[in-house]
Amino acid sequence: MKLYVALILAAVLLSACSTNKTASTTNAEPASSSQPSGPQAAAPQTTIGTPVELVYKGITPDKANIAYKIKVNTDKPIDDVHLALKGTDIIWQNIVGSTRRPIEKGKIYEDQTPLDPAAIKAECSLKEVIFKDGARWSPK
Repeated sequence: MKLYVALILAAVLLSACSTNKTASTTNAEPASSSQPSGPQAAAPQTTIGTPVELVYKGITPDKANIAYKIKVNTDKPIDDVHLALKGTDIIWQNIVGSTRRPIEKGKIYEDQTPLDPAAIKAECSLKEVIFKDGARWSPK
């Protein structure tokens, strides 16, 4: 099992190095199956008054992913939203199927990111927003 985890992590690192971006699939509709429950559920953490709001929902019931929502509050076109997860950066993009779509104001995007199988606790926070014009925003 440890060898399997090590191989997966190596593959993820190699793919991240070659593309320099991690893409996640998203869904603008709420998904009831991604609602964390039980002792793994964290109190929702919301970042308000920003170009985007991050609501971290905790570890999913299957303990394989973290769940979160991203709400866009700005008209300025966004390229990427960077999240921080215990020493790892997650680069979120609005990709549905294999097509990258615009990140639109007023929409709420719900997503999950795989979690290390050995993790029993995880914290996720908003790190940076990258706009299409190259400008960057970071929380204070």
